[in-house]
Amino acid sequence: MHPPIETQAEFRAAGTLFKLEGGRGTAWRVGHVTLKPLDVLPEELLWLDEVAREHSAGNELRLSLPIRSRSGKLIVDGWTAFPYLTGEHQPGRWTELAKIARDFSALFAQVQRPDFVDKRTHAWAKADRFAWGEYDGPPITAPYIADLVSTRRQVFDPPGIVHGDLTGNVLFDPVLPPAVIDLTLYWRPLNYSIAVIAIDAVCFEGAPLSLLETISPALDFPQYLIRALLFRLVTDGLNGLPASEHGVYNTAVGRVLELADGQ
Repeated sequence: MHPPIETQAEFRAAGTLFKLEGGRGTAWRVGHVTLKPLDVLPEELLWLDEVAREHSAGNELRLSLPIRSRSGKLIVDGWTAFPYLTGEHQPGRWTELAKIARDFSALFAQVQRPDFVDKRTHAWAKADRFAWGEYDGPPITAPYIADLVSTRRQVFDPPGIVHGDLTGNVLFDPVLPPAVIDLTLYWRPLNYSIAVIAIDAVCFEGAPLSLLETISPALDFPQYLIRALLFRLVTDGLNGLPASEHGVYNTAVGRVLELADGQ
């Protein structure tokens, strides 16, 4: 399904229509505009347009924030629009991603907890709640989960707005500052965002296991790695990924459990 011509015009999107790879496979580029079906709560989209825009004004990061239509709407016939930001994903720049996670979180240091985080019902939101012991849905069974949950301990860092999926959603440009796309927001401590980067890097981008120990100096970082693994494992389970596909996590799970046991 591609965006109708009328929708493209309403968002001032002019040019050839290209389907974009990655994400959920539903986004299209038209000139300088990216169009995709609404995949967040309308109030979350409004938060991005108003709160995120206000607090990120003047910062060096390029953030993908919503575009309003000619008539001032954020949603037109079920479609949303964002600027097409130049750059490319570059595996291996994980230390820089951790810095971007810190910079991103700092933008919203004075922001109150948004209401929309409690209303989301997609797999990622449920998996995030499970990772933090807040899930109240049907039982979830997947490889490694029982061992990780039994090793999970309380953490005490204050929560705030973090990006929960930075690894593949930062675009590096040779001239411009990094671009952060697909703003996947959670109300969690900063080290959770960094832990997700580390787990994704080790499991999917060939990073050395040592990254799990070097990407953050926090003494309790293994506890965040436990939560990051639970987040990914439960998301995969809720999205129907067969248990046989969970082997990519095996080495990371083993090392994280070792690190947590050594605390």
